[in-house]
Amino acid sequence: MSQPALNNHKKTKHPELLVGLPKRGRGRPRKYPPKSAGDFESTKYDIFFSQQGRKIEDGAPNDVQAVAEEIFKTIFKSAYSNKLFSRPKKYMENPVLSGIINLNKGKNLFGNKMKSERNCDEVFAEYLNTFKDKTNKRYFSLLVKFIILFRECYDLSANKEKKDGERCAVTNKLTPEGLPDLCNEFYGEFMEPNDFFGLTEDERVEIVEIIQHFCIWLFKNDYTKSKLSLAS
Repeated sequence: MSQPALNNHKKTKHPELLVGLPKRGRGRPRKYPPKSAGDFESTKYDIFFSQQGRKIEDGAPNDVQAVAEEIFKTIFKSAYSNKLFSRPKKYMENPVLSGIINLNKGKNLFGNKMKSERNCDEVFAEYLNTFKDKTNKRYFSLLVKFIILFRECYDLSANKEKKDGERCAVTNKLTPEGLPDLCNEFYGEFMEPNDFFGLTEDERVEIVEIIQHFCIWLFKNDYTKSKLSLAS
């Protein structure tokens, strides 16, 4: 979700927003000062779940299995299911949903794997498990929706040029290093053309916030070398 990508999105999808605006020369890209970058990271990560709408409401832990079942039906049993890559029949057939349930039960999802050996599905589940009790049920459900849809986008993107018989999931094989590179495609080419898979207007705004939070978490936990640098 970089500023250049946003500007390009406006030019191609919403040119009416640029009418009357002065044209810029081809100068050097703007570099944000360290303080701005630090303030951005603090806002998007350190105090992320202390903001209104994301706070824990009653202190009770989220029912992970109930949320997994609910999100499975919302996504894979909806009118948008034909826009997805995978076709699980039960929620436990989805590696992320089964992963978060097993982690919540205290099971070892990673075996003896080092961090550098973990695949995307395992890291997706770890992200959800890390924050499952730091927010309320409504927002945790949105986190799960994002991760599930982000995973579907990655598998679809990786199979664009492949024939039907050659298509296969990559999130259970590849490490998370390249995940930040998918963010603009996820929002602009996957979510937007598919009516954001039924998300409300407020949820669409929050998805951008979650994307940024997720990318910072990946960097902080050494799952990627790509550091998010958006300043606001």
